[in-house]
Amino acid sequence: MIDRGRQRNYFGCSYIYGMFIIIVFISLSHANPLKSENNSTVCSEFLSCLKCAKHASCSWSLDIQTCIMTASNLGNLTVNIEGHCPQFSIVKNSVLRDELFSYTVAVTNDKNNFVKYLQGRKITCNFEEEKLTGYILNDEIKCNTKKLTAQRDKRFKALMVYHYHITIDDDIILRFNNDSDNYFVYYDHECNETWRDEECVTCTWSGYGYKNYFKRCSTKNRCVGQYEYYGKWNVKNYTVVATGDVDRDGGVRLECPEAEIRSVDPITAPWLGGTTVRFTVVNHHILAEGKEVAVTVAGRECSEPKTKRMTADEDVTAISCTMMPAAHTDRRRNHEGPIRLLYTGDPPKVSITSALVIGLVDPVITDMSPRCGPAAGGTMLRIGGRFLDAGTTLRVSVGDYAMCNPVAIYSDLILCRTDPASVDGPTAARVNVVFDGQLSKYVGDGSVVFTYAAVPALDPGQSLQGIASGGTAVQLRGRHFSCLRYAMFYVRHGERVHYSSCRLLNDTLAVCRAPKLEYGRGSAVTSLKYGLRVQDPEYHEMDLLPPRDPHGYSLHADPVFVDFVTDGRTVTINGHDLDRGYRAQDDLTVRFRGSGSVCDVTSTDHRRIVCAPSTNASVVDLDTVTSVIVTIGDTFACVVKRKADGRSRGLGGGPSDSVVNCVKIVCLIAIAVACIAVYRTKTTRHRVGATTSAACTNPTTAVGYRNK
Repeated sequence: MIDRGRQRNYFGCSYIYGMFIIIVFISLSHANPLKSENNSTVCSEFLSCLKCAKHASCSWSLDIQTCIMTASNLGNLTVNIEGHCPQFSIVKNSVLRDELFSYTVAVTNDKNNFVKYLQGRKITCNFEEEKLTGYILNDEIKCNTKKLTAQRDKRFKALMVYHYHITIDDDIILRFNNDSDNYFVYYDHECNETWRDEECVTCTWSGYGYKNYFKRCSTKNRCVGQYEYYGKWNVKNYTVVATGDVDRDGGVRLECPEAEIRSVDPITAPWLGGTTVRFTVVNHHILAEGKEVAVTVAGRECSEPKTKRMTADEDVTAISCTMMPAAHTDRRRNHEGPIRLLYTGDPPKVSITSALVIGLVDPVITDMSPRCGPAAGGTMLRIGGRFLDAGTTLRVSVGDYAMCNPVAIYSDLILCRTDPASVDGPTAARVNVVFDGQLSKYVGDGSVVFTYAAVPALDPGQSLQGIASGGTAVQLRGRHFSCLRYAMFYVRHGERVHYSSCRLLNDTLAVCRAPKLEYGRGSAVTSLKYGLRVQDPEYHEMDLLPPRDPHGYSLHADPVFVDFVTDGRTVTINGHDLDRGYRAQDDLTVRFRGSGSVCDVTSTDHRRIVCAPSTNASVVDLDTVTSVIVTIGDTFACVVKRKADGRSRGLGGGPSDSVVNCVKIVCLIAIAVACIAVYRTKTTRHRVGATTSAACTNPTTAVGYRNK
């Protein structure tokens, strides 16, 4: 016997041990939250305190101006919280000709006493190729004054951009949080400060080991007019890089909020082309002035760009262009790429590339429902597939007969409503979807068709019948059934309408089940009105009535079964109304009770049903059969018992006639004696024996078998 106490203790220990393992695993997983970040973050790539301190695994060293891995013990000049980074701002970022200029940097948020540290260090201000002495005054880093009297670039007389940076102890560059603080602008004449950046684009960005500065002004700038400048420096040591051959490398790729592509529509387009692409660009009007503009989408030419300045924001321009068809050498069907604007003219070439990409896809249409509808139109088609929202325009047609107007378009579904079609009778056609006027697709590659169907109707002159218990097969013939969603057969009986289910087998035939109706025994055959309630593909219900049917639906009483006899080869079932209200080939089944073997019906009439054991069933000895089960339709079943002495005598079989006559005489004498005895006792009790036969009028007394 198992010791339940020890067992509980064992399972308790196992549970505690399992929980201990889970806790240890979680602890190890979270013991060093920096571990996963350490494996993926390269701190030395961050060249400012703000960018470095955003990462928990990195810290900014103020004394060497470098981003390092976070150590367990942080020094006084190490920052690992973004909010503790010192802030730098240029007191004055422009100068006039012949003006004494002192480059001054104000330091705030100095939580680590960085300015105090700088007081003991050598400060050098680097201006182009010239070095000026720097010093600390209060909370500012100041450079010795300088007078600018000449331009180094003769192309631009009114404006010039200069690069400035500060070093500590000759070799440590002071890294500002904003790259634009390393630049200042020279003007050769007095200019209102509010006009200086009017109608100008200024971009500063770093990437691929270089820091970049780009400035362009339009002719509407009231200080200098049209102007363009681009400079490039090594990000490590701030040495200048020649930009004369920049066009050979594809030009200058601007990466700043003042010159960017914003909204893009659509996000997917059919690979074959023809799509009208719409997007917005910041300061496009400044960049495009005096330049030629070319647009590519995912590497594909986008022709005839049209522009429109936005009224809500005049700095933003809306552009639309049409993607050219794919070249014969470019058959890629599923790839993606950005929008690229290229401005060419006087060097350098300038380009803007969108952060969003457009996918060139090959839409797939898999299925459609419903697959038929009325020629009058109005059917809502549901077309399923993938990439169905690709492009900007969509055209759906049903063969050459009608259009299907899109109502809603999703990536996996198109909803459209059919127009009226000029067709005579049922007409099937393929459904075609055209994307942006170029790419044509058929539903199911043409294997799926939509059928325009005429209005459904019942045929005239049908003679329908059923029994009171219902469940028998009722065949309704008509036309144009194939488009119906479902059908229900109904019969009006008195003040009530009785319904039963139907199966739509094809365009002209519906097989229904007769409803259960009340029928008084002894009543005559009743003729009732009937119809077919149907639902079309748009879920609209309608009643189909027979145009000319004087007989209506004939309601018969349930059949009455009395008994059966057998001659050893066949079974004869006796009763009344045995062939009324149903079709024997569709509804009648006879089985032997007990074995369940089928007795194949060979003939029926008003009083008899004759059947023989099925040749496919096991051999049945009819002399041993005591009862059979008769089922009619789905709801009526009756157990019929064998008649006493129910074996029929065949020719040359059974007792002789003299023996039979003797038996009859003896029976008559016995009956006479019994009658005299009853009379003498003056009994009023009447006995009725029912040993010879039993009638089956209630279909609910039998169980066990139904038609399949």
